Amino acid sequence: MLITLLAFALTIFIIVAIHEYGHYLTMRLFGVRVLTFSIGFGPRLARWRAQNGTEFVLSAIPLGGYVKPLDRRDCDILPGEEQQEFSGKPAWQRVLVYAAGPAANLLLAVLLYWVVLVVGQTGLPPVVGPIAAQSAAANAGLQPGDEILALDGRRIRSWDQFGNAMLHYVGETRSVPVTVARGQQEQLELALPVAAWSRDPEQPLLEALGLSVAPLAAVVGKVHEGGAAEQAGLLPGDRLLTLDGAPVAGWRQWVEQVQQSAGQTLQLEVQRGDQRVALTLVPATVSADGQQIGRAGVELGGLRDIRYGVLEAIPAAVSRLGQQISMIVGSIAKMLTGDISVKSLGGPITIAQAAGETAAIGVVTFMTFLAFFSISLGVINLLPVPMLDGGWILFGLVEMMRGKALPERFLMMAQSVGLILVVSLMGVAIFNDLMRQFA
Repeated sequence: MLITLLAFALTIFIIVAIHEYGHYLTMRLFGVRVLTFSIGFGPRLARWRAQNGTEFVLSAIPLGGYVKPLDRRDCDILPGEEQQEFSGKPAWQRVLVYAAGPAANLLLAVLLYWVVLVVGQTGLPPVVGPIAAQSAAANAGLQPGDEILALDGRRIRSWDQFGNAMLHYVGETRSVPVTVARGQQEQLELALPVAAWSRDPEQPLLEALGLSVAPLAAVVGKVHEGGAAEQAGLLPGDRLLTLDGAPVAGWRQWVEQVQQSAGQTLQLEVQRGDQRVALTLVPATVSADGQQIGRAGVELGGLRDIRYGVLEAIPAAVSRLGQQISMIVGSIAKMLTGDISVKSLGGPITIAQAAGETAAIGVVTFMTFLAFFSISLGVINLLPVPMLDGGWILFGLVEMMRGKALPERFLMMAQSVGLILVVSLMGVAIFNDLMRQFA
């Protein structure tokens, strides 16, 4: 729970701060005086006033933020302050100010994706295990041992990438083209029906499609320094063949047997290149959950290292941004047409849970979540809805085309309608959160 709360607070702080700083920086660039820069709403927890007069505020309700400029529509303008007032600026400048917040979110996502791609991630190769009879995977012709290479042209290198790519097809009923490798050289083009899953994307993806992950081979990855495995002579890449004369079927079996053999002498046989090597392992005794178990000091091998060079990661990060924008825009369109239920909307509880789960996995996974959430906020704010940045951008563009400002009465009415719409959607999202918690 503590990790979830801290991760949620950090997520909101970073994403909102970047968004509002985009507005703030552009206002300052055009000479607008900024009165308040707030992260959160409601009671103020902390405040600090800069030398330029802007008051920076941290408030109690972490559901957004705002930048308040000097504006004649809601405060008095003193003589000499006319050039620092926001509503009097040219329409094109106001459009850029409104666009700067979402743009900052999208730039942040590119930066985060670039870091993730350069640092690299390890992923489980998308090799298919047993397939459920009469399932979508069976109907597509997938077989155990097939490796998924691409999904509708998108390169797939891990099961995580497969899951992320499938999000593009939520609400669709068509079959998705899948490229698989079967055997050493054969590549096949298959069509995977996704309707059974896409109608209810909250169900487990692989289970809904009838897919499973191929059993993990007992291949040694990293060998911990000073551990029992290093003392036994195990090396990265060794494939475990037998343990005390019995065949090792997979990594899970190996782990279970080692855990049950704390302090005991085990005879191993491993495949090392073209040789079979005999070794002796004595698992160390460690305490876990109040029990004494054995530990060899090795990590799973056979994982795929997905890493890009510093320059190579730039277009890859931009491409990932484009894919996520396309997926989010497509999901919004499908929700408007009824192909996706509004029940899929998530609110602050869903965001907090996702933040906590990704933070618990690791920094790189959390950064990936931050990037996706930042894109989501940026895209949603660009929707042409009054109260959102996109609505004010639309009004600014209309003003530029007609050569004069829109009537103040119309803007106030539009703002009221937009407020009702935004609050209603937020209410639906929170209701969905609560229903998921009590379901």
